[in-house]
Amino acid sequence: MFLDFLIATFQENKQEEAIVWKDRTFSYKWLLERYNYWRDKVKSNGISKGTIVIIEADFSPNSVSLLLALLEQGCIFVPITESMIQNRDEFIGIAEGEFLFKIDKDDNVNISKLKYNSRNQIYHKLKEIGHPGLVLFSSGSSGKSKASVHDITRIIKKFKVRRYRFRTITFLLYDHIGGFNTLLYTLSNAGLIVTVSDRSPDSVLRAIEKYKVELLPTSPTFINLILLSDLYKQYNINSLKIVTYGTEPMPESTLKRFNYLFPNIKLLQTYGLSEVGILRSKSKSSDS
Repeated sequence: MFLDFLIATFQENKQEEAIVWKDRTFSYKWLLERYNYWRDKVKSNGISKGTIVIIEADFSPNSVSLLLALLEQGCIFVPITESMIQNRDEFIGIAEGEFLFKIDKDDNVNISKLKYNSRNQIYHKLKEIGHPGLVLFSSGSSGKSKASVHDITRIIKKFKVRRYRFRTITFLLYDHIGGFNTLLYTLSNAGLIVTVSDRSPDSVLRAIEKYKVELLPTSPTFINLILLSDLYKQYNINSLKIVTYGTEPMPESTLKRFNYLFPNIKLLQTYGLSEVGILRSKSKSSDS
């Protein structure tokens, strides 16, 4: 099985917390059971290897377990979040989606068959070797949106090596390469995924305090918002060990101020591309 190493981690940590969603906690036992439920559901709907599946969702218990079930089934999955909703129909057309799983804000799932029947040659290569795929879109800021197609077997190899276990906020989106990387890293190390209802400084800082979050993957813009809002003074965020940042340049003034206010939090610059995934990186120092 493609996800054997991940399932083994779930089985070893059944009683551990896996996901926090809307102030409810779901264990690895629950996640494993829900993963098996979605595997059966996917098969019963005639979804086989190479099927192009659109998932319209954000991070939630069902979106996480469904994603894993689709990977195991060898599907090519295409995540779309609310932030991209204005391009939704365009993205579905470019991806040639064959099934749509729409997950609402209460984590209810609606399944529908789409009109497309893909014959794309890039997909065909994945289907021939039976590997699952991931499709991510550019914002289309420089013209028509473009899609990157990944062979997930290549992305997932690095997660087979056990690393540190963290309680992590899913700040980066479900349809972002950084969000996908955060999810797989956390699950492969039996960490805790802490979801937030919105990605405002108040919601994120409240979640850090309540769930003793240790890792926050974010952007320089959001770090600057925290500093400008002064909300960090209202919350105890001493549990936070690492803040990783990427997606845009970091102003030196923001970096130095954050490091001055929070000298015990390690800052790490990350780098990735929708086309190639997240690369391992090492910062010279937290204020560099």
